[in-house]
Amino acid sequence: MSLDAPAPATRRLPFAGVRILDLSHAGAGPFATMQLADLGAEVIKIERPKYGDGSRFFGKKFAPDGSSDYFLALNRNKSSVVVDFSRPEGSELIRSLIETSDVVVENFRPGVLSRHGLGFDDVTSLNPSLIYCSITAFGPTGPWVDQGGNDITIQGLSGLMAGTGSRDGGPTKIGAPICDLTAGLYAAFAIASALSARTSLDGPQLIEVPMIDAAISLMASFVPSVAAGAGAPQPEGTGHAQIVPYQAFRCSDGKRIIVGAFSNQFWRELCHVLEVPELLERDEYRSNELRIEHRDELVPVLEGVFATRDREDWLERLGQTTVPCSPVLDIAEAIRSDQALHNGTVHEIGTGDRVVSVTRQPVRNNRWPLREDSAPPQLGEHTKDVLSEELKLSDADILGLVTSGVVECRDVN
Repeated sequence: MSLDAPAPATRRLPFAGVRILDLSHAGAGPFATMQLADLGAEVIKIERPKYGDGSRFFGKKFAPDGSSDYFLALNRNKSSVVVDFSRPEGSELIRSLIETSDVVVENFRPGVLSRHGLGFDDVTSLNPSLIYCSITAFGPTGPWVDQGGNDITIQGLSGLMAGTGSRDGGPTKIGAPICDLTAGLYAAFAIASALSARTSLDGPQLIEVPMIDAAISLMASFVPSVAAGAGAPQPEGTGHAQIVPYQAFRCSDGKRIIVGAFSNQFWRELCHVLEVPELLERDEYRSNELRIEHRDELVPVLEGVFATRDREDWLERLGQTTVPCSPVLDIAEAIRSDQALHNGTVHEIGTGDRVVSVTRQPVRNNRWPLREDSAPPQLGEHTKDVLSEELKLSDADILGLVTSGVVECRDVN
């Protein structure tokens, strides 16, 4: 069955009617709220005056308002409201918005929002069914609680960086902000779970997502043996610490091909394609465990064979087998591949000079409609709308808040 055709427009997205007050910034929190916004939630993004979310300045300036590609990638389908909640008038506006919100998401250091009367214990009396999600580097307590943390430091502290790269090249950062994105996905999953559980639970729910825990969970396949006393896995470049051969090989044209022979059947097929049947007779290569043990002598042999033909030749030959294989594509090639184009993995949103290409929500369901994505908001684009429509403030009230610097609006004089 294909899910390419949109569901009838009368059907609702799963989080339609859910309001999320997004106090988060940078990577993990915005990524979490974007997942829920893609699936129908109304997300009101609170930003600081003048600068907004700091990620507006990460990477390349891309939008007419100067917002970066990083910000644009993580903030579609949201409204932007600028409020200085470090001031009493601003924190009171946030408290008023919490009263009518289903979810609050934040990723400040522990204690920061409590100083402004916006911590979990401070706001639950405002909304007895509130779901409050806090994403932190290390959790709310513990020996590291006062330290800041971000994607690169969490990669370093979680074992991810030490297990990535080549043996002689030192630890290597994973190119994508994997710790931010993983924490964001866990947060979105937890919020969805809390919304589901709300029908059977009384009272507010507090969700805590420590980035360090989320990152270490990505190393789950290594934990049983390491915890039992085995050594930590060594970085294997494009290879795999637990499977051989399972890596990229350089071909005669300088391009690389990935081969994942993770079963003995695949190993046998690979040897026949490479025309090295003698390797099948070697006792030290008869099982994956033995191939791991003899990795240092086996991999150079395979590298030498792959270097004798160009990548397309190898892809054609391996394509006639069941051995998992693929070319190594850069991001420009990946988003323009035949399959990505077919899936609509990347698409344009926005209008006029605010058109931007972003990834599409990968989750689909045969009973959900496809949301028509809205462009990431300009700073303060929706401040007036939210204050007037949701909090019933008059134009004069809003102008007074703008004049005093508590809020910023794009269309108030």
